[in-house]
Amino acid sequence: MSYESWPTREMLNLDRSFKELERLVKDIQVSEEPEKAAALSRFLVVRTCGFLEQMVEKSCVAYLESKSDFRSASFSRSWFGSGANPTPNKLVTLVSKFDPAWSAELEDLFKRNDELLLREINFLVDRRNKIAHGVNESVGIRKALDLVGHARVVANWFTEKFKPAHLSV
Repeated sequence: MSYESWPTREMLNLDRSFKELERLVKDIQVSEEPEKAAALSRFLVVRTCGFLEQMVEKSCVAYLESKSDFRSASFSRSWFGSGANPTPNKLVTLVSKFDPAWSAELEDLFKRNDELLLREINFLVDRRNKIAHGVNESVGIRKALDLVGHARVVANWFTEKFKPAHLSV
């Protein structure tokens, strides 16, 4: 498949929808609607983790499709899409299958600032799983919005690193 623009229209739509939810959470008045704020914060955590999963997978598939024949591209589309938990360890392992240097670069990104990004992405996945499995896990608006920022850092790394070959500068 040939990509005319990067990120793809699908990725841009995913980002647009995600930003709408982020704005909604930012605008809620906790003092006036505490139950709604708590529910939206939990929903934002679930969507943030899903956003990260989707951006990673769509970036990897686009890269593979740009480098592969139609059979290999078909395999990559079928291989991805399971929505594996995007823990830092799993992401570094995934990237190592493409290029050890990229893996080291991603690992370095996670370890900067006293491993803040590593801890926060692990926290995001943990809270998403607890929320999705019915554990009443409380996450406040501020923390949910902070997690959005951390997930965007990782998603942006993938969209830059895995830009399809013909679109590279």
